Amino acid sequence: MEELGSSVLKYHDVIKEILYVAAVLIVVWYFYLRAGSSYSMMSRLWGLVIGENGFKNNELSELMQEREDIDKFNFIFNVKATNMEQIKRLQKRVKKQNLDMKLISRSKGHFYINTCKLKVPKQKQIFGTLLLSAALFFCTLPILQVAIRPAAMFQFNDSSTWFWINNQYAEKYIPPIPIISSFFEYWRFDNDTCISKTFSLEKLSAVTKLTNKEIEAICEVFKDGKTPYVIEKAIKGQNIAYFLCLFPLIFSLIYFRSVIYMLYTYDLRYALLKKKGKIKSRLNIKYVGS
Repeated sequence: MEELGSSVLKYHDVIKEILYVAAVLIVVWYFYLRAGSSYSMMSRLWGLVIGENGFKNNELSELMQEREDIDKFNFIFNVKATNMEQIKRLQKRVKKQNLDMKLISRSKGHFYINTCKLKVPKQKQIFGTLLLSAALFFCTLPILQVAIRPAAMFQFNDSSTWFWINNQYAEKYIPPIPIISSFFEYWRFDNDTCISKTFSLEKLSAVTKLTNKEIEAICEVFKDGKTPYVIEKAIKGQNIAYFLCLFPLIFSLIYFRSVIYMLYTYDLRYALLKKKGKIKSRLNIKYVGS
């Protein structure tokens, strides 16, 4: 048998360490993109390594404090301010037009703080981003299935049939993807099937597309009642899939979040047009009562 994950077992620990480092780098990259710079992180790193925070020079301390305030403002309110003047101009506009700051924060990447103008994304862009998010999400499902399944995925050397196997059952591998899964014929058999009086190698071979020898080898696994070492080894190797599905899942959520941000731009545009008097309420509600 040739098990999935055997090629990564030799480098299991190395791959795990690489993925851990990659996860840390993604977190740092996210903070950098949201804050707009790495000055704050570099300041913290300097204090952690050297043991000194801030500058002894007052002017430099004020400059660094301003830079940290800008980074913090960007990170919290999800804007891309580069100086205090832009932040102050935004504050004045929010107060003057009585805008909800949440709408500006949610319109990430589409509200330009340097000009205080909004660029509404096109519907094609929204649909394309949503499609990419869905594609990445559905790509993670087969990988996640391999990680959580308490069975090894195997394929015999001279066969094209992938199946799950442990000491209790053998089952046809079917990708957990809508529509695609409907093209696969499901089958499953266990020890009861193998010891049944009506058991027929030929009939089971016709259903499973496995040879008689391959079916006999699987039935031998069920007889002992213990999971063979090769299967345990394969399941352990498949656990690496937890880390492999992490990254496409993260990017799928990032793209989906971008879609939400794009949709929020329409709310902000409506609020801006309403403040300018270009949109009037369609409902004229009058309250009648004592």
